[in-house]
Amino acid sequence: MNYNDLSYICQLIYDSFHIPVFFINEKKELVFEYSASFRHNPLYPSKEQMLLQLFNENEPFEFPVFQTTEYMERFCGIRIYDQNEFRGNVIVGPTINSVFTDEMLTPILSEASGKMRIGKEEELILRDYFQSLPVISNLKFIQLSMHLYYMIYQQKLDIAGIIENNKTNESISLTTEDPSISISKRRQDVSFHHDLTYEKRALQYIKEGRKEEFIKHWKLTNEDNQYGILAKKSQLRNKKNLAISVITLSTRAAMEGGLQHETAYTLSDLYIQNIEELNDSTSVEHYMIEAISDFADRVRKNRQTKYSKPINNCLNYIYNHLYEDLSIVKLAELNKMHPNYLSSLFKKEVGVSLAEYIQRSKIDEAKSLLTFSDYSILKISSLLNYNDQSHFTKTFKKFSGITPKQYKNQTLSSK
Repeated sequence: MNYNDLSYICQLIYDSFHIPVFFINEKKELVFEYSASFRHNPLYPSKEQMLLQLFNENEPFEFPVFQTTEYMERFCGIRIYDQNEFRGNVIVGPTINSVFTDEMLTPILSEASGKMRIGKEEELILRDYFQSLPVISNLKFIQLSMHLYYMIYQQKLDIAGIIENNKTNESISLTTEDPSISISKRRQDVSFHHDLTYEKRALQYIKEGRKEEFIKHWKLTNEDNQYGILAKKSQLRNKKNLAISVITLSTRAAMEGGLQHETAYTLSDLYIQNIEELNDSTSVEHYMIEAISDFADRVRKNRQTKYSKPINNCLNYIYNHLYEDLSIVKLAELNKMHPNYLSSLFKKEVGVSLAEYIQRSKIDEAKSLLTFSDYSILKISSLLNYNDQSHFTKTFKKFSGITPKQYKNQTLSSK
C-alpha cells in the first residue's frame, strides 16, 4: 500500500464518521491528517506529542488497538506494515463516549492541576475542547475500526475478537459508556413478561440458534402485549429496562447453547451500553431484536464449526424437516454418500448414531409442542410423522423416562 491509497482510505473514514484521522510514520512524523478544525488537547504542547504517547511501535499488534487517556479521550490505532516492515500508525480520535458535562470536567481539572496551573481562562479552554469532541459509543467505535482495518488489509474481524485481543494488553482501557450502566450488574433474575411459557420458548430458540423462530415468536408476543411494566413514568425507560432484561436472559441462553462465556458477557455489555444511548422506544425495540438475533446466529455458527460439511448438512436438514419422514437413505442421497459411511461419520463426529439423533430431535420438538401448544398427543405424534400414537409414546418414554401424558401433566403443574 502506498501513501496515496492510505490517505484516500483515511479520508473516507473521516468523511463517514467525522472523527479525526492521522497517520504517523515509523520516523514519528505526522504525514497527513483529516480533521476539519481539530484543536488538540491544551494540556499537551502539540498534537504530535499527544498522538505519539498513545501507541508503542515496539508492540507488534496485528489488530485495532484502543487507548483511553487519563483525560477520558479515546483513540484507535492500526499499525501499517509493508512487506512485514513497520511503516507507522493510523490513529483515529480523539472521541468521547458520552456528551460532555460540567461534572465530567472536575476529575480532569483535578488530574491536570498537578501538572500545570489551571485558572479560569484555562478552564474555559478545556471545557470548549472536551465539548468539541465527537461522541461515539464503544460499539460504534469498534465497528469503525473494523471498516478501517478491512479497507487496509482486506481481513474480516469480529467484535468479540477485537475486545478479547485488547483485553490482553494491560495498557488499554476500553471504558464503560456511562456510570448509570451499572444497572447491568443488578439485572439478574428478571423476567421480561408475565407468561413464563413465552419466555421459555423464546430462550429455547436462542439456545438452539434458531433466529428466524425467535423473531416470529417475539412479534407474536408483542401483538399479544405479554411484556411486563418495568418503568411507570417513562415509556422509553420501560423499553430500555425490558431490553436489558431480555439481553441478560438471552446471554445465559446463548451460553447454554455453547457460546463462549467471555464472548457472551462482552457482547451483552456492549449491547446494553448501546441501548442506553438510544433516544426513542422504536429504536430500542429494533436494536434489541438485532442483538438477540446476533446471539442466536453466533450459537448456530458455533455449532457448525464443530462438524464437517456433510454432518452440518445433515443437522440443518433434520432441523428444517422435523415434521417429515426423515431417513438415513434420504440424508445419504443429500450428501451423495453411502448410507453406511454417513452413519459411521455421524457417530464419530456427533457421538450418537444418526437414527438416534433424528429420534431425539423429534422428541425434543414434541416436548416443545406439549409445553407451548394445546395440541393433543395424537396430533403431535401425527405431525412428527409417527405411524401411530403407541409408537410415539414408546419412543418418547425411551428418551425422556416418562410418557407424553406424564410430561404434559408435569408441565401444566409447574405453570
